[in-house]
Amino acid sequence: MNAAARIAELALAAGEYVRSSLAVELDGSAESLAFVDHYISKIGNTSDEVMALVAAALGAYFGEVAIARFGGQWRAEEDDPASWTVTLEAAPLRFHPVGMAAEAIRGQDLEDWDGGLRVPSAWEADVAEALESSGPVEADYYYSLTGRLETMERTIDLVNELRRREAETAAAAAAGLAGSNDPGEGGGQPLN
Repeated sequence: MNAAARIAELALAAGEYVRSSLAVELDGSAESLAFVDHYISKIGNTSDEVMALVAAALGAYFGEVAIARFGGQWRAEEDDPASWTVTLEAAPLRFHPVGMAAEAIRGQDLEDWDGGLRVPSAWEADVAEALESSGPVEADYYYSLTGRLETMERTIDLVNELRRREAETAAAAAAGLAGSNDPGEGGGQPLN
């Protein structure tokens, strides 16, 4: 089975889990993540094996919701769903949806799972500072998939603002360099 088919199959499994537990149909919207988060709150403490299966399904669903909202694509080169990443189009961000789902299930950072959001290194410090200045959030919200999607949205806005500022600075620098070569601006050879 190819990766796209496996992702689709896992996302459908997530829908089945939520339907059986809550009698609610997932529709692929950002709002549907509230039902996924509620389902997570009901499953309680599970074995690592069950958690890995559920995280794979919920992570596939979460990745599909993020792609539908922001544009992007999966990268699933290995067989292990925990290694799969999504790269968003709205800004150059990358994350492991299954890792985020695993952390949502356990409600904490997990040593063997990658639940982080990767920002290009040039903007890491600025993004971290801006997110920290937003103030503290409750752990339940921080680890929830709804919270993670909202953090992505805020991070996309921040990265795009940083990109815009960089472009303005580069344009101003280029205009300044061009102006220094313009004889009418005091540069170049004097006219006799």
